[in-house]
Amino acid sequence: MVEIVDAVNYLSIDDLVTLNRRLIEEQTPNEPISVLNPSNLSSSQARPSMVKYYQQTDDMFVLAASLIESLIQNHPFANANKRTAMMAGAIFLLLNGYELTAPSDEIVEMAVGIACKEYSSEEIEAWLCQWSRVYDAKNLCNQKTIIISRIVETTAIIFKPYSAS
Repeated sequence: MVEIVDAVNYLSIDDLVTLNRRLIEEQTPNEPISVLNPSNLSSSQARPSMVKYYQQTDDMFVLAASLIESLIQNHPFANANKRTAMMAGAIFLLLNGYELTAPSDEIVEMAVGIACKEYSSEEIEAWLCQWSRVYDAKNLCNQKTIIISRIVETTAIIFKPYSAS
């Protein structure tokens, strides 16, 4: 269930696990589904709130980039880490008033580049800003509990599976 702190909608650890499971079940159902490192998952989940606090920023692109980069670099899941990271970043932005509009091939290229450490945090932030537009999240966030699986089902964000997780 999404956690709302200081007017920012953060994804919970359960949200990230659910997202990873749903992506694998829908795109690559033969892959094992598991959390390899709960500490790394917890660290990645907390990173946006730590960045917000220590950098004193409300910039959603900075916060989303920190989540994406952390999930990819920490590799907490057995499979689909890049897909999960990019979808988590997109949902984080959506919940906080921005829609990621990048085409699938751009998303894959960015995810692979982040995994290979080809992009700085600032470049990820700029990419997210370039490919996002304002989104009215009132309908997603007007409840006390936001169920990620419903957002995944109803959103038009589609990530094609690619060879490396």
